[in-house]
Amino acid sequence: MIIDHLSTFPHGGAGTAARRLHERLVERGVCSRFNYWKDESDQQFDNSFHQLTLDHTDQSLPILKPLARKLEKRRRRMICECYDRHVADRPEKYELYSIPWTLDKSSLDVTALGSDVIHLHWMAFFIDYPSFFRSIPDAMPIVWSLHDMNPLTGGCHYSSGCSRFTVGCGNCPQLQHPEPRDASHAGFRAKQRALKRKRIHVVTPNAWLSNLAQNSPIFPDQTRFSVIRLGLDEQAFRPVDQQKARQELGLPADVPLVAFGADDIENYRKGFHHLLDALRHIQQQSEVQCLVFGRGNLPTDRSGLPKFHEFGFVDSPERHRLIYSAADVFVLPSREDNQPQTGLESMACGTPVVGFRAGGIPEYVRHEETGLLAGMGNEREMAECIMHLINYPLQRRQLGQAARQMIEHEFTAELQARNYIELYRELANISTPLELPELRSLPAVA
Repeated sequence: MIIDHLSTFPHGGAGTAARRLHERLVERGVCSRFNYWKDESDQQFDNSFHQLTLDHTDQSLPILKPLARKLEKRRRRMICECYDRHVADRPEKYELYSIPWTLDKSSLDVTALGSDVIHLHWMAFFIDYPSFFRSIPDAMPIVWSLHDMNPLTGGCHYSSGCSRFTVGCGNCPQLQHPEPRDASHAGFRAKQRALKRKRIHVVTPNAWLSNLAQNSPIFPDQTRFSVIRLGLDEQAFRPVDQQKARQELGLPADVPLVAFGADDIENYRKGFHHLLDALRHIQQQSEVQCLVFGRGNLPTDRSGLPKFHEFGFVDSPERHRLIYSAADVFVLPSREDNQPQTGLESMACGTPVVGFRAGGIPEYVRHEETGLLAGMGNEREMAECIMHLINYPLQRRQLGQAARQMIEHEFTAELQARNYIELYRELANISTPLELPELRSLPAVA
């Protein structure tokens, strides 16, 4: 059984999640290959990773090539005009927006790959939807793991509460010039046409995103849906003695420490500004200090804020483990999110999480079980949750232990891989049993 994963990047939140799954599948003896478009890191991969260049050649018959070139020129001009009018120069607070076309058409040679299953991950900027899906036979099983909302919308990656994707988009509040047939509507229709006859199985890490996907007409009627939770290596992310972690990181031994981290701390959706306001409330009551990791810069005006310990971008599980273990609380102030891995990693290290009731976060930050939740955007309530865990160390330890147990039972890389293997076998019509430990069944989604 050959599984070909496709992902725009092998890093970042979505890329890391996809790469972790692939690596565990390889460990389980599955012939899994990871194909990516671009990698800007210095990390070295083994020979199961491939930087993939999609075919951009003109497949037209010689007699039709002049017409094909004319149509291609027109297509590229329309893409540029669409982008320039609607997407360029959007306000910085908006989340990423991507259109389903690329200037070059893209085709995947499925025959040459010899895949039994094509597994798509985060695909923005990598593929041109019309030509890419046209190159995949309708009978080919496609698994699509959703890492955000982009596959089910006309272009946004998070809708900020907008539900227009349920009726085909248009009048998009995230575009410069919203109108009924704007870039969101055109992008939605292009995706819908591209996927029309495809054999797709959509997988999400939580019920929140699965329910949204099932309400999007982009996916054809024959699409199937299931939930498979993200998996962590619970040995790579494990608790470290707090005082030892603080000593190794050069942190104070007797000060309450609150942690926050994201790939980009300046991403508005990740809500670091909410945490800053919550910390201003806390600073009036406690000598708390804050640990921060990720790309981006802290605000220059830090009046009313506690002391910060900045770690920059961290790409090492060992260093992540120390930061999570050194903290008393990890905070997830995301305004909208899928299943942030930082929260899972913190819990695996025995540190409870405080977050907003947003997106898929409440499905693993379980209020008063593995952490505490505040109302969306309620910074004062978030501050109260943080202070509660600081002031009640026994409950904090109990929540941290329960969080670690939840990871061991529900969010391990091994369980994720086994569930995917069972799905692959079903889609590829492979009846020969694999020598695997007992499988947990895939949860059905209503």
